[in-house]
Amino acid sequence: MGTFHARKLSARADVELLGVIEPDGRRGEFPRIELPEALDFAVVATPTAAHVETALPLLERGVPCIVEKPLAPSADAARVLAAYPHVSVNHVERYNPALAALPADVAPRYLRAERIGAFAGRGADVDVVLDLMIHDLDLVLHLTGGAVTELRAVGVAVVTDGVDIAEAWIETSTGCVATLTASRVSRAPRRVLRVVGDEAYWTLDLGARQAARVDWRAGELEATPEPVTPGDALEALHRDFLAAVRGERPFPVPGTEALRAVEAAEQVAAAIAARR
Repeated sequence: MGTFHARKLSARADVELLGVIEPDGRRGEFPRIELPEALDFAVVATPTAAHVETALPLLERGVPCIVEKPLAPSADAARVLAAYPHVSVNHVERYNPALAALPADVAPRYLRAERIGAFAGRGADVDVVLDLMIHDLDLVLHLTGGAVTELRAVGVAVVTDGVDIAEAWIETSTGCVATLTASRVSRAPRRVLRVVGDEAYWTLDLGARQAARVDWRAGELEATPEPVTPGDALEALHRDFLAAVRGERPFPVPGTEALRAVEAAEQVAAAIAARR
């Protein structure tokens, strides 16, 4: 992810990429540097376990940071970073063009998320809940505006010592029920979010960047394609983050919101552990 950030940021006319700091022995396409004193912002894309030790000194200096998801490997660690208002977390699915097809005033009654893919090794320092399901936990909390009031989950290990497949059933304080499936050992990738509101049902293919709507209250059961404006989610997050760095808007996906997703992930992990 650090390479993705660096490529996109280095292509911007308003950004001077000073370089990339990498652990010894790692090959990189960008020059390695010592941390300079003068920084407008930084991107922290280390393994999750190193987020706090990497980001905290920068945040303490007042340097705005984009921190990769999840914010930290535990809620306690995430609270340390969430205390700083100038941290943003790369919950990039909020910027997925397919999600933008969902009307802003929809009050979800039911959500169904399926996020599966082949095992790639990247992200294996955490289990599948923090690696993949964290995206959908954030979307549930973001779209409903509620808190988790009830939760059940099950998970299994397949290729790692942690959980590689997980299923969670969640109810929020807004009355929404969500079922989330995450797997990092599937043969084909799939990222689909289904949202049921009071009058319509949306299928959002986050991978294919496609959306469809069924107006079931009107008796229409045929899915109608919804227009999706093409765009790059990471570039959109960079745009909003840099506007915040310039003082033009609030920081996107603040640490306080990312903390809620980590807290929910801990609840999922605890529910899985209770059944194993």
